[in-house]
Amino acid sequence: MASLGGGSLGLLLWLLLLQPRLGGAQGGSTSSPPSSAPTSPSSSGGGREGTSATVWGAEGQSATPEPQEAAILSQLLELIPGCGHVVENTTGGKEAEEGKWPWQVSLRMNQKHVCGGSLLTSQWVLTAGHCILSHFRYSVKMGDRSAYKEITSVVIPVRNVIVHPRLSVVGAVQNDLALLHLLYPVNFTVTVQPVCIPQKTFQVEAGTTCWVTGWGKKEHGGDLITGVLQEVDQNIILHERCNEMVQEVMATKKNRVLEGMLCGYNGAGKDSCQGDSGGPLVCKYKETWVQVGVVSWGIGCGRGNMPGVYTDLAVYAEWIAGVINQASFLYPVVFLIPLLCLVLPLGILVAP
Repeated sequence: MASLGGGSLGLLLWLLLLQPRLGGAQGGSTSSPPSSAPTSPSSSGGGREGTSATVWGAEGQSATPEPQEAAILSQLLELIPGCGHVVENTTGGKEAEEGKWPWQVSLRMNQKHVCGGSLLTSQWVLTAGHCILSHFRYSVKMGDRSAYKEITSVVIPVRNVIVHPRLSVVGAVQNDLALLHLLYPVNFTVTVQPVCIPQKTFQVEAGTTCWVTGWGKKEHGGDLITGVLQEVDQNIILHERCNEMVQEVMATKKNRVLEGMLCGYNGAGKDSCQGDSGGPLVCKYKETWVQVGVVSWGIGCGRGNMPGVYTDLAVYAEWIAGVINQASFLYPVVFLIPLLCLVLPLGILVAP
């Protein structure tokens, strides 16, 4: 063991001053760190320019050969080992089994469900940017299927809210993401597990069957939320084709579904709805579940020929990783300084 002298403390303070400042409000206000996502989605609905994307079909798709598991995992962000695994123990949807979607969380204000979300690491949750209202304190609930009962679940206050700096809800909803930094880490259990998210080179194949989950309305104009978590399967539609479908339904030539979005559709009556916003759209590759989208917007719920629109996570992979890595780098130093100020006057030896 070595004694930690005043010179080391000065060095740590100097390093702290060099850290990039992580904007983030205490107790639920919002902040916006620099973004590495596209500055503005193409108004023509164009694809990813300058990116060599690997296209993957999920388990059960027969149109393309099954990719090897190692190749799939190489296209995922390494936020946490072992993500996307279920420990065996929505509109037109059915009730989900306990522990089937262990990354699903409920974003709450005043102990009431307002949006869905997904657990990325032990201390980070992903949701939709439009779910965040300034000057409110948020918490997240996870670990069971109920939107109401809190006795059998885990409820953790949100320390910081980081909304994508280019979130827009005027005209077309764009850059619809927010990250929630929890006050303390959650312990992983059978019913609480993180989901995997893709790298920017990952592109889900059109026609892939994926699943969306949430506590939202079962039908347009119905009750605000359902009491038990619902699930519904969706077939993936890429943004170019989805934009054409939305233009036809809305009788407009304006581009509504842009780069940074993807869609899901499986016939009338099967859709996400109000209250599902922020929740995960996930696809299964071998035994690994990958979140490819976040519930964002739609026209009504479950309408014929009207897909639900999701934020395409691969497009925002660098922004997500940047926010989480920046916070992980900064907070250990921030927490160490008060500790050093406490122990140094007492002459306590600190071991690595």
